[in-house]
Amino acid sequence: MTMLSERQQLSYIAAQAADARLNVELETEGMTLNIGPQHPATHGTLRIIARLDGEQVVWAEPSAGYMHRGYEKLTEVRTFPQVTTLINRIDWLGSFANEVPFILAAEKLMEIEAPPRAQHIRTILFELSRIANVGLFLGDLGVQMGAITPVFLAFRDREYVLNLIEGATGAVSTRTSTGSAV
Repeated sequence: MTMLSERQQLSYIAAQAADARLNVELETEGMTLNIGPQHPATHGTLRIIARLDGEQVVWAEPSAGYMHRGYEKLTEVRTFPQVTTLINRIDWLGSFANEVPFILAAEKLMEIEAPPRAQHIRTILFELSRIANVGLFLGDLGVQMGAITPVFLAFRDREYVLNLIEGATGAVSTRTSTGSAV
């Protein structure tokens, strides 16, 4: 009888373990798979709960997520101006565009009306923000189709709009440490 060295024994055990891993059968009947959300800042966060039979999806339930991170509770203990700064952080792309509906609702609840000039300025800035957001969407669409230049141009144009909004409101938009728009 031949004695195996310790090294040979370990090699044999490793080979047996590798074979065992290759020959494992996965039970996929009735498997539930959670798809998403990929990132907490994904716009319109979506999770899909899928039930599989092998590789075939036999049932799926979309579960629409939330963009908040406890904003509802945070607003319970803050003043109106403090809540306004929270609102623009819900969606990093549409910061100013998120504030406008909140401000309009708050004004209606308080039964106040902004002066016409303020309403016009707010509408112009809101529309500029919306144009910048759509431009960034189109730039990202270019990336999804294999072109990189459109997203750089979109960020450049968005930066210009954010500077206009900052100049008019004094609010500093979300930016990276290098000063470029996020």
